[in-house]
Amino acid sequence: MARKGKPKVRVPDQFNVDEILKNAVISIQLGVEDFVTSRDKPEQAARALSAARNIYAGVLLLFKYKIASLAATPEEAKALIYIPDAVLPHITGSGAIAWSPTPHPRNTINTNGIEARLKSLGIYHDWAALRPLRDCRNALEHLHPTHPVSGIQASIAALFPMLSKFITHELDELPGALLGDAWHTMLDTHDFFKSCQAQIHQEWTDLQYPLAAIEFMRDCRCRACYSSLLRPLQEDVDNAVSIDTSDFRLQCYACGQVEYVIPYLEGNFSDLHEDPFNQSDPEIIQECRLCLVLMYLITDSSCHWCGQETQWPKCVTCEQPVPEHITNAGGRICDRCAEDDWRYGQQ
Repeated sequence: MARKGKPKVRVPDQFNVDEILKNAVISIQLGVEDFVTSRDKPEQAARALSAARNIYAGVLLLFKYKIASLAATPEEAKALIYIPDAVLPHITGSGAIAWSPTPHPRNTINTNGIEARLKSLGIYHDWAALRPLRDCRNALEHLHPTHPVSGIQASIAALFPMLSKFITHELDELPGALLGDAWHTMLDTHDFFKSCQAQIHQEWTDLQYPLAAIEFMRDCRCRACYSSLLRPLQEDVDNAVSIDTSDFRLQCYACGQVEYVIPYLEGNFSDLHEDPFNQSDPEIIQECRLCLVLMYLITDSSCHWCGQETQWPKCVTCEQPVPEHITNAGGRICDRCAEDDWRYGQQ
């Protein structure tokens, strides 16, 4: 009769922190390759979506690697980046009861969890620098812009300084050594974008376009391709079209989309500041009395087109802005306070 062998004991897989770094580097390198392909081969512009996804995922993995690398053991590292499945008690060597999280076998922390741990552990990061890449990825997934490459260029330009500092100071690595040729491509892309940005800023400055409008325009995006490189339309410059009228136009440097500047800026300003579900009186955006552009924000008493600052009348009771028709009639309190006063007088 054959002997029964001893049952095999399954050894749990050892959690390897270095694999996270390896996957992060591969993801960023693949993303940059996709970006170059979409940039150099117009027929493969759809690869831009893969570029945005891979670079974004790679940066998040770099963050996870840094978080996990602070742990003293593989078990601690896993507990840092995996979502706790349960918190269970155990008995310590001294006989005391201690509670420890049991990491989920598959699910790691999401972006909110990553950001929270970076903050709590004092790890350098700049989440705002990553946001343009996230927004670009979302736009590529849902809006299908006509010229997606420009969005990736802008995202890399925004991400570059933070990523350089993070790799150098938090990972103690040279960015070029860690990412290889991908880093040099990102460097060239960053420099090219910043050069275009500086050139366009100078074009608006040469026209003596209001500084406040130029600053706001930096946060605007082309409706067609999501690029932020918006320059004066050369045809209108050559024809000396007045910059303070609704006839002057801009053109997207990336895809050529043309917009009438003032209506375009007014629309973007409204989208940024007005809440369609909160109809306040007066409306938070008013027409500037000086330039007549609908970009005067009553909450900071300034026009974001011409830069004029004028104090908007405020209610003497609650200090909220007072509608213009009330101040024109000599009133000094808002409708709500006037109604409260009337009700109080009826009691």
